[in-house]
Amino acid sequence: MSVKQRPTILITMGDAAGVGPEIIVKALLSKQIYSICRPLVVGDGMTISKAIRLLDSPLKLHPVNEASEVNSEFGSIDLIDLKNLDQSEIIVGQVCKACGKAAMEYIGQAAQLALAGKVKAVVTTPINKEATIQAGYGDVGHLEFFARITQASEYATMLVSGSLRVVHLTTHYSLRDACELVTKERIFAKLRLTHDSFGQWGIAHPRIGVAALNPHASEGGAFGSEENEQILPAIREGQELGIDAKGPFPADSIFNRAIDGEFDVTLAMYHDQGHIPIKVHGFERSVSVALGLPFIRTSVDHGTAFDIAGKGITDSQSLEEAIIMAVQLCEGRGLLN
Repeated sequence: MSVKQRPTILITMGDAAGVGPEIIVKALLSKQIYSICRPLVVGDGMTISKAIRLLDSPLKLHPVNEASEVNSEFGSIDLIDLKNLDQSEIIVGQVCKACGKAAMEYIGQAAQLALAGKVKAVVTTPINKEATIQAGYGDVGHLEFFARITQASEYATMLVSGSLRVVHLTTHYSLRDACELVTKERIFAKLRLTHDSFGQWGIAHPRIGVAALNPHASEGGAFGSEENEQILPAIREGQELGIDAKGPFPADSIFNRAIDGEFDVTLAMYHDQGHIPIKVHGFERSVSVALGLPFIRTSVDHGTAFDIAGKGITDSQSLEEAIIMAVQLCEGRGLLN
């Protein structure tokens, strides 16, 4: 594949006080990345330059104004430099309002370019929600922000690690609130979204395993009513429309069954129910994939890691996997491996 035929993948810098700049510099030291795509970073040039010096990296910056100006030469980082940070305001490893504001501006720019068809996919590095809230953004996270500005009616987070794929009914809610959101309508909507998304990615009839909310799938109602009153009716409604969904199965066994190949994807009822098996199964290589957006978006599956930011010891494997996944999804083969 020639350089011009490779998809342009936009990478957002994330929070400048976190590990985002470092993992970008480390990931773009991989020749494999340049062999499969044309990486383009949107961020702050001074911050990326500091990360290059911190890591004693041989990479150089190549500022561009448009995606069409990308050189995609190994050894240089094509960068849309928003120049939106005052370096004196940044304390690496600490929450910073200015960093939160800048990080959201990178995301906004990424969405504009993706919606305009200037890039094939967006890959995001971590933001800090406390910082973005301080900056005046009420969105809970990347996906919610993307969904709002693209007016996506139904969306979800899917985590992928190897053959284990988990879609989440809810993510950033307290456990008490998440249980209240386990409703027939919401579950059915996520089943339909998952089915349709996998169809777009080359799996026409994905086998969806649905996790129970309560221990032992409630033991026939002994430990709760959600399975019989909400989850099972949603599954049956999906089956009537040709969706290959089964369950609800106890959460302490369904993910092992998925790893063994029984399901193509599992629907988890809340954040930790889905995140824990993914991160135990393969934390370093886990990737987040957005469902329901009008463009492909993948992300690292970790946070800003303030505790190790600025030390040059962070691992870029999750970002590299996210870039590779984005390319594969562009080519319609990301979930067939």
